[in-house]
Amino acid sequence: MKLKELIDSTDISPALVRAVVSQIGSWEYFQDTAPDIANHGIDGGYAGFTYYVDTLAFARKHRAKIAKLAEGQAEEYGMGVLEMIQGFGCLGKDYSLGEIGKCLYGRGDDTQILNGLAWYAGEEVCRVYNDLIEQRLEL
Repeated sequence: MKLKELIDSTDISPALVRAVVSQIGSWEYFQDTAPDIANHGIDGGYAGFTYYVDTLAFARKHRAKIAKLAEGQAEEYGMGVLEMIQGFGCLGKDYSLGEIGKCLYGRGDDTQILNGLAWYAGEEVCRVYNDLIEQRLEL
């Protein structure tokens, strides 16, 4: 599969897809690790998504694209975007909707929330890739 096929198969921003692939390291490494991330989560220590220095920079740089992804997904689930993010297991404590909103929309800088947003983006792109691979295997 080529990166263009992944980009063409999803509503996730092409720039966010490319950013996740680049953050992981390369298209080849992404293809190797995406199924593991999709099936087990990104918190297992994957390149570019292990250290706060990396995840926080990623979330800050791509915050608007992550917000758009979360808004669309929350709408599909029939819930509010902030409530959806509040349910992320990786946040580790109860955050108010206001705290989450500030981080999601650029006025907050909480380490755990930003890390969670980076992990969310990474996992979603990996899920799309993994779903495509599984669909091909079924054919």
